[in-house]
Amino acid sequence: MNGYGCLAAYYDRLMADFDYEGYLALLDREIEGTEGADLCCGSGAITVALAKKGKKMTGADISPEMLSRAAANAREAGVRPVFVEADATTFRPHKTVDFVTCVCDGLNYIRPKDLAVFFKNAACILEKGGKLIFDVSSEYKIKKIIADNVFFEDYDDVTYLWTNAPFKGGVKMELTFFIRDKDGKYIKQTEEHTQYTHTREDIENAMKDLFSFKAYDFSTMGEVSAKTARIVWVCERL
Repeated sequence: MNGYGCLAAYYDRLMADFDYEGYLALLDREIEGTEGADLCCGSGAITVALAKKGKKMTGADISPEMLSRAAANAREAGVRPVFVEADATTFRPHKTVDFVTCVCDGLNYIRPKDLAVFFKNAACILEKGGKLIFDVSSEYKIKKIIADNVFFEDYDDVTYLWTNAPFKGGVKMELTFFIRDKDGKYIKQTEEHTQYTHTREDIENAMKDLFSFKAYDFSTMGEVSAKTARIVWVCERL
């Protein structure tokens, strides 16, 4: 099985250690205006959080299962962002927006040949002077932390195994879930994901004529180092 068919149900639980509060603090400092688009929105954590702050949000993702989870999270939070099934390289809202976000590895799912397309599309979505804020798992993280490693979580209702096989340009991920049913038996489900390695140089070359930008180490919000695991960019449309 490919995509987020099974992962969507457990994504928020498995992402509990991601520093969403730190990301929201960054967004609070950097974004202006009231309307935004959250590309590769997943289960809608950022979309919903910004909607709760009064922003008029649209979340776009290619996974219907993740969008279903995002809509449920929005209902639970008492907000009503718009969710659209769409690719981040082609999604266009009805009108331009003040800011665009793409959080937690969204760009790692975009093929290297489509990087320029992504940034051109983001520029088309944005008002002049609007902000684009996104991140990637760095080349160091994919090659030295993720690749060839196995990760797992074990809960009463599900056990999750994540195995990784590197290839030139990225990593193939196999996610295996053992899900406990109402009778106490476990059902096995497997899905595959591919993340691509994007160097800082490749990303900045792809957007240099469209945006001014600054890169940060997300864990410190300081300078990017050779061992930075997650790089975040704050960009302004030219």
